[in-house]
Amino acid sequence: MTSCKLIMKNVGKNIRDYLVYFLTLMISVSVFYAFNSVSDQPAFSEMGMTKTLLYDQLGILLSTLTMLIAVVLAFLIIYANQFLLKRRKKELGIYMVLGMKKGRISRIFAGETLCVGMLALVTGLCLGFALSQGISLVALKLFAIEISKFQLVFSVGAFRKTAFCFAVIFLLVMVFNVRSVSSVQLIDLLTAGRKNETSQGRSRFLPVLLFFVSLACILSAGAMFYKNGILPSRENRSFQTAAILLVTGTFLFFYSLSTVLVRMLRANSSLYLKGLNTFLVRQVGSKIRTNYFIMTIVCGLLTVTICAVSVGVSTALAMNGLSKSATPYDLNVLSDVSMDGDGSILEYLVSRDTDLSGIAENMEQISIYEADFTYGTLFAGQNVKLWPIDEGILESGVSVLGVSDFNRALAMQGKEPVTLAEDQYLLNCNYKGTFQYVEKALENHADFVLAGIPLQRASDTVLEETYFMTSVGNNDRGTLVVPDAVARSLTKDVNVLLVQYRPDADSDAVLQKMIPIGLDDTCGYRYAEKNMMYDMFYGLNALVSFLCCYIGLIFLLICAALLALKQLTETTDNIYRYGLLQKLGAGKKQVNRTLLFQTAIFFAAPLAVAGIYSAVLMGKAMEIVEEFMNIHISTNMVFTVVIFLMVYGSYFIATYLSCKRMVTEHQNKRMEE
Repeated sequence: MTSCKLIMKNVGKNIRDYLVYFLTLMISVSVFYAFNSVSDQPAFSEMGMTKTLLYDQLGILLSTLTMLIAVVLAFLIIYANQFLLKRRKKELGIYMVLGMKKGRISRIFAGETLCVGMLALVTGLCLGFALSQGISLVALKLFAIEISKFQLVFSVGAFRKTAFCFAVIFLLVMVFNVRSVSSVQLIDLLTAGRKNETSQGRSRFLPVLLFFVSLACILSAGAMFYKNGILPSRENRSFQTAAILLVTGTFLFFYSLSTVLVRMLRANSSLYLKGLNTFLVRQVGSKIRTNYFIMTIVCGLLTVTICAVSVGVSTALAMNGLSKSATPYDLNVLSDVSMDGDGSILEYLVSRDTDLSGIAENMEQISIYEADFTYGTLFAGQNVKLWPIDEGILESGVSVLGVSDFNRALAMQGKEPVTLAEDQYLLNCNYKGTFQYVEKALENHADFVLAGIPLQRASDTVLEETYFMTSVGNNDRGTLVVPDAVARSLTKDVNVLLVQYRPDADSDAVLQKMIPIGLDDTCGYRYAEKNMMYDMFYGLNALVSFLCCYIGLIFLLICAALLALKQLTETTDNIYRYGLLQKLGAGKKQVNRTLLFQTAIFFAAPLAVAGIYSAVLMGKAMEIVEEFMNIHISTNMVFTVVIFLMVYGSYFIATYLSCKRMVTEHQNKRMEE
């Protein structure tokens, strides 16, 4: 029989043994192609300047991550290949007994790997092509581009990059196979299925002691993260100390868990001696004891995955909602009265060759005043904990707006006006960093005196309107809306020109003229432009979502593949034990149920620990994002759960079915003999 025919026959005969290897390659190829093909979507060519810059940065970051992740996947695929080699050792030993040279055996095994790899590459590219269209649609939504501009496209660049990366990986795998087969001894191949795990004598009390030490390390790390946050600092080494404690604690936890688990279950004799539980407990204990290092790594990667995907998606959803409420106008220009005087902003813009009257459909200039008391006074009696960027506002005067100016701003948004008596006030706030304190202040202050004039509360509800735009989104930390006469008795702080464009206005041309005005430090004129803000919000949204999901998918793939391969390898090593169980009278359903529980516990153990870590770390990660972006984020776990069900769950099911098939085939062979 020629080598080519033998390769094809072996691939067909052992195709189920290649399931996890094939699944790992296929998903890797599809994710690689899908994320790297987004840049070739023609609809992205119509983006504005800001989004184009952010989109270019996305492409650069994805390319860099692709190279780094390709290296990680190369080691993962080589590790998967080790399982196949171990599974086929006896078969390869028979080839050698029949006189086949090691060189030909290496070529046969390399040929099989190449066939499966090519099949996975083609299947992965087809799946990746379909997946890329969905990702492109999501990207268009994130970058605020009309879905109607979407085009079905095959990315030649992504195809070349994917094919090149995996060609290099296949080459490394085949070199590894040749080296492994060439260096192995015949006796090792023929006796591969008879080697048992060597058990070393262990102290009875040391694992229990290490278990409690691990809990102490983990709890100490959690307390330090909770108190000091998760950002490293040169001045304070608490982050580094907590990280070392967490890694050490996790390592010791999995190292000692098997002994503690077995002893706890053995103490409950009714449960321990029921059915095949004795066998199940010892098998699970053996797996955790021999794989504590792998489980520590998987736990760490799963923690990063859960946090990255959850924080990324939650941030994206929060920014989507914020971007709509924060941009009610096309443009507003702010003038610092103390620097520029109390004049017309439109006249100043005309003097700077920026006449907006030709492109504006509607314009209004409003004035913001400063109260004669501070936000610290307004929030008096409360336990105020502000984000670091807001701590200075407690010494700042409260913003005040006349009711007429407030209503003109609302009218430009198509909203109904508010009404006030001459001795009443309203409070407005749309900033999540101070909203709870403004709400409490309104409850506490039924009346107060402003500029010597007593005012009473007109409503028990805080308004949440955006009456002018800032470059950082909704940023009204609290504004008193008062009668016009009261406002005019105060010191004017800022004038704001609100602008709505005509439908045919060229916003990019306006932005080009506004940039030098905003950069001029000799005056106090600053601007916020809707399209630029919209691009920034959606651009950051896309960057965060894409990078977090990309990293999360790859890490999740690595974790699931590692656990699957370890479970398959150890099932192969212990296959004879399941045969002994059936010889001793255990039913097929009992054996399968034991195998299912064993696989489930092996997959669930690192996931459960990672879930606990994520619950602590994710809250701190959310705080960092909130403080950096000045937005409030609600945790959204739906997307994370869906990803885990699709990837982690698929590997779990595939692993269980493969292990079940191995046990069944082994028993059938025994019966035939």
